[in-house]
Amino acid sequence: MTIYEKGKEILKEAEFDKFRQLFLDSLMKKISEEGRYGADIRPIIEEILKEETFVDFINKLVKVIEKRTTISKENCNKVAYTLVEEDVAEDIKHILGGQLEEREEKKTREEKEIYTKGKESMLWDGIKTKRFLGKKPERLKDIIRLFKEHYILKYTIFTGFIMLLLAAFLFKSIYKAIVVGLTLTIFPGSSLQIKIANILAGLGGVLIFFTSLSMLIDYIIMVERRSEKIKEMARRYCESRN
Repeated sequence: MTIYEKGKEILKEAEFDKFRQLFLDSLMKKISEEGRYGADIRPIIEEILKEETFVDFINKLVKVIEKRTTISKENCNKVAYTLVEEDVAEDIKHILGGQLEEREEKKTREEKEIYTKGKESMLWDGIKTKRFLGKKPERLKDIIRLFKEHYILKYTIFTGFIMLLLAAFLFKSIYKAIVVGLTLTIFPGSSLQIKIANILAGLGGVLIFFTSLSMLIDYIIMVERRSEKIKEMARRYCESRN
């Protein structure tokens, strides 16, 4: 989104240039401590602007917006947050090494109203995207990627399913094989076929459970590693400012 000249003039009149660097420093400090991969940047910006340091500035910005536009008082705060975000977006992207993804997301009724009013008031040219730290989490793709990277896990789960299928064949019942696999409760039977089916189903269930648990832990570690990368970039920026 591009801020129109009127939007830039409003920020200038509210003396945002005096607070801009301090705001970026505070934002990066917040991200370095609490940043999460895939998090919407807007709530973080709003939280920073509500801090005591920026109360006077945001109140002044709201008053200027009220004076220069026909936007209602109750909507001016959201417009103010949006103006600040749009003004510093490129700086944030640069500081975080491009780890600020812009993408189209479904907007709330309130968001659509704010964006429309800002466009009608000639503050910006319309907003089609929202911004997030890192890329949008794609769990299915990430899990597939983990399978490709961990052949042992993939073959272990495959072996577990084969055992369950063999058990179902011996039981002559998929239901019995699944029950044994999930609960490790054996079905009574004196024949060798039933005993082997119980063993196969039990082992298959154990293999699938523990491998799936391992996959879940790997996924959590991967997401945390991505979040830590973003935090580290923000920390480096904060250190360079000291």
